[in-house]
Amino acid sequence: MIRHFTSSAIVFNDDGHVLLVHHNKIDLWLYPGGHIDPNEDPAEAALREVHEETGIIADILGPPPFRHPAVRSIPSPYAIIEMDIEDRKVGPHRHIDFVYVCQATGGNLTAQVDEVAGAKWIPVEDLATLHTPAELPALISEAARLIPQTA
Repeated sequence: MIRHFTSSAIVFNDDGHVLLVHHNKIDLWLYPGGHIDPNEDPAEAALREVHEETGIIADILGPPPFRHPAVRSIPSPYAIIEMDIEDRKVGPHRHIDFVYVCQATGGNLTAQVDEVAGAKWIPVEDLATLHTPAELPALISEAARLIPQTA
């Protein structure tokens, strides 16, 4: 089976809402993401995809990466998931997706209409009302626990 490496971001805003895009090809609501470009690491790809698909700028949340002058550290993803993909051009294959949890830091919400039919902020508790992949509500609900709560 052919495998492609992809990277995605579960992005939260200051209200605790999650950023979702409606993907044109598969007619589902998803978090932003896509294929990792040559010479790009998974973290760079996740942030690039968020900005390209939605106009939002985000920072990756998580523990500080290992630091040493002899190497460059890449932020660790929240999860790495593998899924079956059906594609008319490529045919059936699998995506190995590096999923990051992020905080929105700027930008203006604008959907990239070539790939996504829409982009919007959704309250986490409303995820079950949308047409999403089966695992998405549980994955986002778990990720929401990492977001610092404000008083």
